[in-house]
Amino acid sequence: MSAEGIAVGDSGTRYRTPSTERGRSISGNRREILETLYNYPASSVSKISREVELTPNTVKWHLASLKRNEYVSEDRVDNRSIFYPLNFVDNAEVHMLAVLNDDTCGEIFAQVYSNPGWTQKELKEKLGLTQNTAGYFLRKLTHIGVLEEVQNGKFKYYYPSKLIIRKVEDRQSRSAEYTTYLLSKLKSDGMETSEFRINGGRVTFKIKYRKGEETMGFGMNPFTSLLSH
Repeated sequence: MSAEGIAVGDSGTRYRTPSTERGRSISGNRREILETLYNYPASSVSKISREVELTPNTVKWHLASLKRNEYVSEDRVDNRSIFYPLNFVDNAEVHMLAVLNDDTCGEIFAQVYSNPGWTQKELKEKLGLTQNTAGYFLRKLTHIGVLEEVQNGKFKYYYPSKLIIRKVEDRQSRSAEYTTYLLSKLKSDGMETSEFRINGGRVTFKIKYRKGEETMGFGMNPFTSLLSH
């Protein structure tokens, strides 16, 4: 560890080290918000509110605490605030996921990933979109590099990009390193963990507090979460 408080993992990834302040809790609604951001990082307040069924103001209040205690980071994409777990995704992934977490973009991406080579017409009919809406989101997805467009005659065919396929596959190799960081962070904040398991890329464990314990679980690969649309 350097004097600046930066931890360097086995793969060379640099992480900010957790504070030594004790007694901070991520129980209840705060834990649910954090779990949502693991499954859908780079989400807006409105998306988080829908997922956890809390009002936007309540979500903002919990996000402020999670940011202050260095569990969550905030960025701006397309002139809106988005949130994600600190150190969980890199800058390039933040911008991709901010687009993919839009419901329509996510549905189109999931369909193309499952059905490579579909045309705009097939996607439009499958998802019940207008021609203009389908075209708009397909251009957006090709622009951020998650879909590739191939022209063949008068038709355009869409495929998941090599970049996104690599992202989906490579996230698994980063799981152990990030999990070590997270468990260290929880412990430094006065929370012990037990019954830790990784199964099929999903992490589950129990967080022990002085007044009880809660189970926390999330997928280590945010891109595979998007494929469940």
